[in-house]
Amino acid sequence: MSELDETQAIDQVIDRLAERFPSLERGHIADVVDEEHGKLDGGRVRDFVPVLVEKAAKKRLKKEAKESGVVVEHLEALGPLPDRALPDGDPDLDPMEVERASREGHRGPLLGDLLGGTSANER
Repeated sequence: MSELDETQAIDQVIDRLAERFPSLERGHIADVVDEEHGKLDGGRVRDFVPVLVEKAAKKRLKKEAKESGVVVEHLEALGPLPDRALPDGDPDLDPMEVERASREGHRGPLLGDLLGGTSANER
């Protein structure tokens, strides 16, 4: 991932989190994202940095929102989330997995029936 691509991806992370946490100031969200991004500055492999930054920032913002009683906007662009939570306790899907699956037009093991695809075994 080039530095420009990473910068654009981080900007998109800020946009998504600003939509998800409309009661929090965008500047504060950007600060949290920048702090989390800064923690990963020393890494040589940069491909997953935006995903890791988004996950860490979302976790911090959820905690802040819960402690302050702020309403969190839950976007369901792909439909309802599964009832079960992922192993780390976060019920949200990995944004990279969702994007990949939507491009390929089929479901993956993490998405189940979320995208409405069928597996080869079901055909």
